[in-house]
Amino acid sequence: MAGLANRVGSNLWVIPIACFTIAEALLIAVAFWFDDPILLVSVKPELRKDIYSSVTGSSSGLLGFCLAAVAILAAFAPKRDDRPAARRHEREMAEARSDIAKCLLVTSLFLVIILGFSTVGIGADVREQGNVAIAGTVTAAGLAAIGGILISGLGVTLSILERSQNDAGR
Repeated sequence: MAGLANRVGSNLWVIPIACFTIAEALLIAVAFWFDDPILLVSVKPELRKDIYSSVTGSSSGLLGFCLAAVAILAAFAPKRDDRPAARRHEREMAEARSDIAKCLLVTSLFLVIILGFSTVGIGADVREQGNVAIAGTVTAAGLAAIGGILISGLGVTLSILERSQNDAGR
């Protein structure tokens, strides 16, 4: 179990993909299992368009935030230090920033999926009962984006705490 935790810890980008896959599979199963529509599928078309519009605006703002965070993480260079232990630590911190940036890029992909499917939903999802594929994909991508942002934020927080503890110890 510890080996799995280490692999996931060094591949944070897998978490949003797993969130999307699990959520999409569950939403499809629930849609076929029950006859009654759920979530966005059950909402009236006018309200559904408003929801898609709101989701489009929110996801575009978060997309800009994620891409800016990736650019900032890419700009951080390891501190130069002649001590081997300090060099190793800086290399580990650079790898951690790289892992966080990868997770943010995958999260950005899901935000783009939300943007695309929500835009299509505004124009095409006009029947009384909504489109299961569009609503399910938007919902699952939203859950994946939330998971990716939370994991990336936790990683950045831990990285900052680690850096501040090392700076205070010197």
